[in-house]
Amino acid sequence: MKKWFFGFLGFAVLMLPVSSQAEEDKNDQEPVLVMEEMVVTATRYEQKVEKVPAHVAIITADQIKESGAQSVPDALRSLGGVIVSDLNGNGNNQTIDMGGFGETANRHVAVVINGRRVNPIDQSGIRWSTIPVENVERIEVLHGSGSVLYGDNANGGVINIITKDAKEGLQINAEVGVGNLDTRKGLVNLNYGNGQTGLILGFTQYETDGYRDRSEADRQNIHGKLSADPTGSLSLFLEADITEANYQFPGSLTEAQKKQDRKQAVDLNDKGKAEDTSIAFGLEYDWGKNGLFAVNLSRQEEDREGIMDSWGSVYIYDMQTTGLSPQYILEKNIGGHDNRLTLGMDFYKTDYDLRKGSSKSNLTSYFDHEKTTISGYMQDEFNLLDSLLLNVGARYEDPETELTSDISGSKTEKEIDDSEWAWNLGLAYAFKPGSKVYGRVYRSFRYPVVDEYTDLSTGAINENLKPETSVGYEAGLRLSMFSNLVLNLRAYSMDLDDEIVYTGSWPTGQNENLDETRHAGGEFDFRYQALDFLALFGGAGYTNAEFTKGENDGKKIPLVPEWKGNAGFELDFDFGLKYRLQCNYVGERYFGGDYSNSLKQMDKYTTVDMYAAYTYKTVEFFLNATNIFDEEYSAAGYYGSYYPMPEAVYYGGVRLNF
Repeated sequence: MKKWFFGFLGFAVLMLPVSSQAEEDKNDQEPVLVMEEMVVTATRYEQKVEKVPAHVAIITADQIKESGAQSVPDALRSLGGVIVSDLNGNGNNQTIDMGGFGETANRHVAVVINGRRVNPIDQSGIRWSTIPVENVERIEVLHGSGSVLYGDNANGGVINIITKDAKEGLQINAEVGVGNLDTRKGLVNLNYGNGQTGLILGFTQYETDGYRDRSEADRQNIHGKLSADPTGSLSLFLEADITEANYQFPGSLTEAQKKQDRKQAVDLNDKGKAEDTSIAFGLEYDWGKNGLFAVNLSRQEEDREGIMDSWGSVYIYDMQTTGLSPQYILEKNIGGHDNRLTLGMDFYKTDYDLRKGSSKSNLTSYFDHEKTTISGYMQDEFNLLDSLLLNVGARYEDPETELTSDISGSKTEKEIDDSEWAWNLGLAYAFKPGSKVYGRVYRSFRYPVVDEYTDLSTGAINENLKPETSVGYEAGLRLSMFSNLVLNLRAYSMDLDDEIVYTGSWPTGQNENLDETRHAGGEFDFRYQALDFLALFGGAGYTNAEFTKGENDGKKIPLVPEWKGNAGFELDFDFGLKYRLQCNYVGERYFGGDYSNSLKQMDKYTTVDMYAAYTYKTVEFFLNATNIFDEEYSAAGYYGSYYPMPEAVYYGGVRLNF
């Protein structure tokens, strides 16, 4: 009976009676306006969305909260063309795929926080648990290459996470919640602003036993942000985060094991823990007619430990990254045409230390890597007409990677220096406010990460591994109609040379440059404010990612579904009730590692999520539920084995706002 309760609840809320006075008000009311949207990601400074020759999706803090998301990837599930997978079902090993890259998806999306890149230099991917969604003001998602402005990793897209700034006055927000799977969460945030200065402090504690045996996870995060605007032309911020996390790895299941008990663990001792600390300082100075100067200085330290009995190894990581990103923006009128020139550089240096052995007391393998990247970029936005903008940009990136491996006293050292260019040429025609048609062509790149170069079993270094390069084409339409409907259409095609993947089976396989591949597809999403209290939304993505040369010519790239979609509705009544229902679909895809497409495909699946909240004065009661109809599915799988995802998960509680 519980399977149908939430669906019925949504229908019942839709049928709530509306008074005759309300009906008269509805007939007389002004249309619900779609506000002018500004985006940062596509230009690294604010620009009207209709003047950007690319598709940038925006997810606000309210939308994050009302989706019930516990992480940034959770908040992105509703976007067409974005695939989110999770190996453990506890949020500690999530991957975002944009553009159909499958196993290497986490190396093909650049992730930045307030302009600061956070992609690691190894295969571990983004540690999403270090980014509490409660501190996020908005997420901007650039679909397609962003290599000119963000460099390495941006082949498939860019995710720009913008954290909250302090609001005027003193505010305290708190949340206490519980759910099935023994999930518990508590947080408290303090906000203070007086016009010229602002302070945000927050603490979050999250614990869950997880869906499967041995899938427990917990994390604690402390976040602080101090901002100041002392002169009106000068603004500064200082931001710091500290996160500690512990998690378990239950391992993958064969078909037979999954049928026997999809909750069982096969890796009975595998676990990990991590400590992450980051600090960033930003300055922005407006020189008026002489332009705008901004600089971002950052430091990030990561300490990770993994006990992997299934591999017979203990891994201890220690990484420190220093970043410096100055930028200059000049807006001038040239021959009666508005023009914006952006010049910038990025400097990142990472020291990477890995110790590996059969136990903490027997660490026999050492890897000491250092990567220093210096890059410069230029972008010019020239208004050919008031409604027609030409966007031209280029980037030169020159990383130097020093690789050292020491296996039981046998040392190997290599230095690798591979420079690459990226460029972008785009046109955007804003035929009405909030609407545009655009097209662009671009070149992008991705460098191998350090543990793609280095074999962690033998210590061998493959210095012949080449960077990936790609040329892509993209066209799209954004349409804002009737002041209450926004829809986006996008089509793209991208040809890659030397795409890097791990071939063979661990530990005898290796990372190699593949034959040519092609990633093509289309995306569609819409939002329709049907009534002042009712919004309809949906999206779909089609991806055709395949080999175009070599022995696998015509075969599909593993872990990439051809179709993905969602649809739903939101209710927001003026008496404090909110309700959201969303249906999600992911199509069939081949297992990771199955480049010949010889295994059967992983099953498609459909899930339904809901969120309900009621606010009375300063108190909000909420309930979030995912997969309410108990769909049994796996979001990822390798070599014929599965990582089962949870059936229905419920989480509810109370929020206090003072």
